[in-house]
Amino acid sequence: MVGIDYIRRLAVRALATQKVQSLGDDLENPRYSSNYLSGQDILLSVGTYGGDISILKYSPYNEKLTTVSTYHEDNFQASWQIIHPTKQTLIYSVDEGNPGGVVSFNLDLETERLSKIARADGINGTVSMIIHDDLLISAAYTGHSVQTFKTDQDGSLSNLESFTYTLPNAPGPNKERQEASHPHQVALDSQQTVGDYAVVPDLGADLLRIYLIDGTTIRETQQIAVDPGQGPRHGVFVSMPSLSGSEVRRIYYLANELQNTVTAYEVTPFGPQSKDVQFRKIKAYSTLPHLSPAQQAAMSPVPNAAEIAISKDNRFLYVSNRFDRSFPNRAFGPSDSIALFEIDSHTGDLKFVKLLEAGGPNPRHFSLHSSGHFAAVALQDSNTTVVFRVDPKSGEFIATDTQNIAVTVPGKPVCVTWLQ
Repeated sequence: MVGIDYIRRLAVRALATQKVQSLGDDLENPRYSSNYLSGQDILLSVGTYGGDISILKYSPYNEKLTTVSTYHEDNFQASWQIIHPTKQTLIYSVDEGNPGGVVSFNLDLETERLSKIARADGINGTVSMIIHDDLLISAAYTGHSVQTFKTDQDGSLSNLESFTYTLPNAPGPNKERQEASHPHQVALDSQQTVGDYAVVPDLGADLLRIYLIDGTTIRETQQIAVDPGQGPRHGVFVSMPSLSGSEVRRIYYLANELQNTVTAYEVTPFGPQSKDVQFRKIKAYSTLPHLSPAQQAAMSPVPNAAEIAISKDNRFLYVSNRFDRSFPNRAFGPSDSIALFEIDSHTGDLKFVKLLEAGGPNPRHFSLHSSGHFAAVALQDSNTTVVFRVDPKSGEFIATDTQNIAVTVPGKPVCVTWLQ
């Protein structure tokens, strides 16, 4: 007869195995061994419009999300955070207020708290930034500007240049949102040999502004027009093999807020034969393919696309949709969506897969963990941040109808960043 203790050991082993396998098949990675799952939590930051940057802790093993500390400053609109590329405890935030600007912080891994290092005032409405060596480049939406700052690994900040824009012609097709130039993001392309450059989608002007980077200076070299009324918001670069397999193709995917589309461009960088970057449009894809443009326009509020991200293995692309209310009967409350696309690894073409539950209303921002197994979503209108497990094979979120790994973050959370 089989003993009770033996049966109990088999049951415990089966439960443990199921727990690990539920996080994906990448079990040879030491970060996803049973020791990692039982002992190592992951920190995230969440920026809000209410003056807070909260540090959250996610436990993959227990599937719990908690707030461990909060930095607060009055009149601080912390709507975008990034990590220094070579110093992981150095965190930068924009201030979207008036005056706008950028702020640097040190993350103490022992206390799990942020402490302010420096601030440089800037143009009002600073919404996005990137760091290239000792240069920080920011976009100011309501200030119609692009601005640069000098920084270093100590977190110091000082002002450099600013570039303010007006519309060359009358307002765009969307007269409420395209009445002026509105730079919305800065994306860096450093994969080519002649010189690094930044792309700034200008939602108000329907342009991609191209800036060549030279040390701590930038120079606008091109203005690439997108289709009128698109309202370009955020973009991401990805590399993939060419059809012949002998070269690497560079693709830029652009999320268009006002038309709820994502446009794929094949990018030809600077080279000996060309002083310009070439963006060849491949195709535009709807992020809400079940709704016609007329149906979307008739909704109140009108849906609009927000954040865009690529999976670690470059197989999947995600775009968040705000105000689409695609999941009104979700178990944990009504939810907007995140559109999931599969990327053709040779052509860059996108295939719509499905809409994923965003976890609640107004997913202004989301981010994918570097392991490829987790996604975090900042839900502006419900004051909530939620974490989903991700199936790396399908790109889909796991158990959204049975699990609610979420925490309240007051003050309208609008940016969530994995810090580890």
